[in-house]
Amino acid sequence: MAGFAPNNTPFPPLVAAHDGSNFTYTSLHDRVPHILTDVINDFYAAVQRTDSVDAVAEGKQLTGLLSKLKHEMVTDKPLTPLDDDGTGDIAEWNHWLAEYFSGGTWYSTPFLAWETYMYRRIATIFRKSQFWNTYDYFATKKEDTFRASMVAVAKLCARVDALTQETVADLGNSTKQHLAFVEMLQASLWGNQTDLSMFPDLSNEKLEEMQARISSGENNSKLAANDTDRIWKIVSQVHGGRVDIVLDNSGFELLQDVLLAHWLVAAGIAAKVVFHPKRIPWYVSDVTNTDFHWLVDAIQSPASVGATGLSTADERVLQGLGARWNELLNAGVWELHDELFWTGPYGYRYLPTKGADVWAGLTNSDMVIFKGDLNYRKLVYDLQWPVSTPFVDAIGPIADDPTAPAIVALRTSKCDTIAGVEPQRANELFAQRKDWMYSGEYGVIQLSPGRWANRI
Repeated sequence: MAGFAPNNTPFPPLVAAHDGSNFTYTSLHDRVPHILTDVINDFYAAVQRTDSVDAVAEGKQLTGLLSKLKHEMVTDKPLTPLDDDGTGDIAEWNHWLAEYFSGGTWYSTPFLAWETYMYRRIATIFRKSQFWNTYDYFATKKEDTFRASMVAVAKLCARVDALTQETVADLGNSTKQHLAFVEMLQASLWGNQTDLSMFPDLSNEKLEEMQARISSGENNSKLAANDTDRIWKIVSQVHGGRVDIVLDNSGFELLQDVLLAHWLVAAGIAAKVVFHPKRIPWYVSDVTNTDFHWLVDAIQSPASVGATGLSTADERVLQGLGARWNELLNAGVWELHDELFWTGPYGYRYLPTKGADVWAGLTNSDMVIFKGDLNYRKLVYDLQWPVSTPFVDAIGPIADDPTAPAIVALRTSKCDTIAGVEPQRANELFAQRKDWMYSGEYGVIQLSPGRWANRI
């Protein structure tokens, strides 16, 4: 689309409504300040646990900076330049802010702009510190939630372990392989419901109910768009290829993504899987390198993270999978690439220009799977698209690039921006519930075929 710029878009961006009537306003007024309050409270507790007088003193200063950030947000102050924390991306962040949103306030700046800015600024506060620069202010919530769900984790792992063995035992059975892929893809999609920024109170029971809906096919009625059959036409042609997964949430969703990667390698579809986590703590539950390795180690040794309620059979399955995943990591079959672009200010239509090195790597892949709501919002740039706008049009240059891999979006919708939904289907969903686009209960499986377009 000609003339596209962060502050000059073909359709209006999501901005907080003055009358408080939209989800952007609710997020800015209620949900996100609550998240920031949780960060402050969690950090205060961490400061109280340390014996270092200097760390306590610095902790008080950082708490003051976090409180200042929250005050600026709730009182609609302008977004200010970020302090350089040595990470390597601050100059780009501040150029973006000055170029496109100079003088913009929290309530006048687009949702995607102020929300990503907030998480980057939180990271800056900690990374500039002496004693707390590696502190993950979301780690406790992420790890506690996964630890508490280990019974559901064990059941899921046993199911996928059996499914994988069935696939490997009958690799010539394309129908069986197709059905297994559909189940794995849907599990990865619906795992995105375990987003701690939206649903902080997850339990074994809720996770088991979610998994039962996936296995039974009940969740199919909650799909706003479903390109699974077209995706399979590509996957079925890939043998010993490369698949990239741009990760979203840690914990149970990450487990679903890892299990998908496990199946893809075992089935001979992928000889390499590249995971893309975040380099800094991000959006409460987003995966960092540390989160990824913590999960693999927790699967291999559940007792090491205090897991309880597991049978001997459960532990045997988990230990076997964890050991296999560490082998894949050590062998380089699985890789982690935590590029800074994923926590930068630009949407993904700018990958070929603002993230050229990242894009060059992605074009070596057969398929890139973008997980979750934020990655989707960055793909379509968080605009008020007419819902029937083709997905390939909404993501722009990365769909049109002749070197583009197949791009798959797996997203449960938690924000009121969406594209690629047939008008009749959208009308049905609006009739069911007005908030379907941001309820977190409906999902999309969407495809931009890229260079595979003439082969499906």
